[in-house]
Amino acid sequence: MDTHARVIVVGSGFAGLSAALELEAAGARVTVLEARERVGGRVWSVTLTNGAIVELGAEWIQEGDATVHELADRFGVALAETGADYRRREPWGAGAASLEAQDVFLAAASAARASLTPEDAAVGTLGGFLAGVPGEGAARRIVSTRLAGTCAQDLDLVALRVTDGEHAFAAPPGGRFFRMGPGNQALATAIAGELHDVRLGSVVDAIEHDDRGVAVRVGPIEERADAVVVAVPAPIAARLGFTPSLPEPLATALRDLPMGVASKFAVATKGRPSIRSRQSSETSMWCWAANGDDGAPRRCVVSFAGSPAAQSALGADQGRVGPWLDAVRAMNPDVTFESEPVMFAWADDPFTLGSYAAFDNASWDRLATFSQPVGRVAFAGEHTAGPDYHGTMNGALLSGRRAAAQVLERLR
Repeated sequence: MDTHARVIVVGSGFAGLSAALELEAAGARVTVLEARERVGGRVWSVTLTNGAIVELGAEWIQEGDATVHELADRFGVALAETGADYRRREPWGAGAASLEAQDVFLAAASAARASLTPEDAAVGTLGGFLAGVPGEGAARRIVSTRLAGTCAQDLDLVALRVTDGEHAFAAPPGGRFFRMGPGNQALATAIAGELHDVRLGSVVDAIEHDDRGVAVRVGPIEERADAVVVAVPAPIAARLGFTPSLPEPLATALRDLPMGVASKFAVATKGRPSIRSRQSSETSMWCWAANGDDGAPRRCVVSFAGSPAAQSALGADQGRVGPWLDAVRAMNPDVTFESEPVMFAWADDPFTLGSYAAFDNASWDRLATFSQPVGRVAFAGEHTAGPDYHGTMNGALLSGRRAAAQVLERLR
């Protein structure tokens, strides 16, 4: 590669920062253009009034998220085991099925999925599939409610195949889960600190590209480079003005990819609540209390709600915190809350327009399209991370590495 090559990375989420890190290591001169006044993208850590650090964006790190673990170790960002279980959640609410009843239903779902032909699976939706699994109605309802939250979408719109890489029907699901002690955004801040040129508040409007290079426009300013990595969510990439236009298969894939509708909620507590992980049986919302970097429970309860129906039921789609606070109080009667809760609805964020990809069947069929470069333009982001890592921090980091490799190959 020409060691004088310049590459622009659009977006400073985990995908963009990962790409920039690889490119600089290979000798490229890299400029990262970030629309926000912070790095991290959909990884966003905030501090509550009582000092508890919470995630308003991506949170859960699994044992198998090797790239997250690797970079956290490299940059000295300590991982804290949460003690709470992302998958094995205590059922809570009217008519809630026991964990044992859910395990029976999940086993039936796993068997039913294994019996489907590839052709039938390719046209099935998660909602339609679960409706046909034999078993107890209460177990079906709470499993469906949990998965609607995870997918952040109406399950009748979600491709059945998205569950395969996540082993969604494994029973009992369980496992060890982690968070970065100083907040997950600390890794983004650490990576950005090693890069030479990260520019905040730089909203990219258009990208021109040809065989000679690229021109990236930020308002009236034009930045020229040898290549560009576009590391922003699919709906934002779809709105960029590309000259020449992107190939129609990619343009369609970006434009038509559904995004999940999800919000995060956190409220400070007066004392340290016991470790917990609780799933509502009534709406696709769950809440938890988990350990911090000192190995003891943080003084807060955090909650996640996914799907349009949950946003409406909890008032998140109207910016109201009262209904959600009431629901969290009802699920945690032993906890005393203090100060006002914080809430963030990702569908309202102008730089994401949603939480993460919620693949329907048409978009799942286009998986390979999202990661294909167009000349000197490469694409990164969780939606480009393939069947096993979409929607995760690990997937975002891996996608940045893949996009960087594509650029380096082009610039040889």
